[in-house]
Amino acid sequence: MAASRGCFGVCRQLWTILCLYLVSTVAFLGLCSVVRARPLEMKNKSTSKNAEDDKLSPPDHLDAVRMERDGHLNRDFHQEVFLGEEKDDIEQIPHHVIDDRLKEIFKRIDVDTDGLLTQQELQDWILRKTQEHFQEAEQENSKHFQEVDQNKDGNLHWDEYRLQFLESRGYDRDKIMEVIQQDTEIEMDVDDEEDLERDHDRFLQADEDPRDELLNEKEFLAFRHPEHSSSMLSLMVQEILHDLDQNGDQILTLLEFVSMPYGAKVEEVEDSKDTWVVERRQEFKEVMDTDGDGKVTLTELEAYMDPRSDQQALNEARQMIRVADANSDGKLSLAEILDNCQFFIGSKMANYAKVVHEEF
Repeated sequence: MAASRGCFGVCRQLWTILCLYLVSTVAFLGLCSVVRARPLEMKNKSTSKNAEDDKLSPPDHLDAVRMERDGHLNRDFHQEVFLGEEKDDIEQIPHHVIDDRLKEIFKRIDVDTDGLLTQQELQDWILRKTQEHFQEAEQENSKHFQEVDQNKDGNLHWDEYRLQFLESRGYDRDKIMEVIQQDTEIEMDVDDEEDLERDHDRFLQADEDPRDELLNEKEFLAFRHPEHSSSMLSLMVQEILHDLDQNGDQILTLLEFVSMPYGAKVEEVEDSKDTWVVERRQEFKEVMDTDGDGKVTLTELEAYMDPRSDQQALNEARQMIRVADANSDGKLSLAEILDNCQFFIGSKMANYAKVVHEEF
């Protein structure tokens, strides 16, 4: 009986050892399979995002659009729609001729030559300057498309885009091509992976019927510049609303608009006097909330973000008059433009232009 128990004990020990061995073996094999499946890192850590990426990914800043893609206000908007293509030029010209340049611009806006700018004249001018930005974007897009369409077939395939995107971020071209051909996973930095996923979503959205994961030049323009496409503009607005709308009710309140970029709770900024908050509060009340009900709907936000909207141009013309109309006659004189040149040409050049005006 004792011998039987001893034999049983030995067998049990052997069985335990065998089980442990099997578990260890399975775990080891599993680890090996994970290691073999783990994709090779291909990025040169010394290489960062470069200029080539600017030809591919949609830019965060869109000229003549009131808000950036990340929900921040476009601080150059007023200058972009007042100066158009002349904005970059006026930043380069000698200081002593800025006053003369503003006088020239004033005369071009003043169609009836009465020495005053009406709301209608300003609205028409804003639409003209906005169109200049659109034409510039189209020309730039055509140039970029020719560069990224490397096989010159008139289309940009997603794999073609993905290859150039990763190469622009410092990944080895040959290894990228290898994993694309094998349809295997690519190990990327977190930021690169998020950016590529974002671009893939926008790529698919810009791909009109037939949906073939190919973008022609027109679709590539919509991909990079959603303001050129009503459907892409709508999708961009939805993205912005999604980021700013804290309670997910598809309506943007004032408190959500002024608080979201800080990541703070709405109650924490309700009475804030911070300049940034004041600017956003003013933008919300005076421009975005067109019916004055304290809320901005998706429709209102789309109208706000559409640079070619007549209503948008009208809102900006009204804002220009509201800012600079010192005598409250509903029109702007040259003197009023010069007195408020920071609003019209930007802070970099405004101080000098105002000094020149006051001297003469």
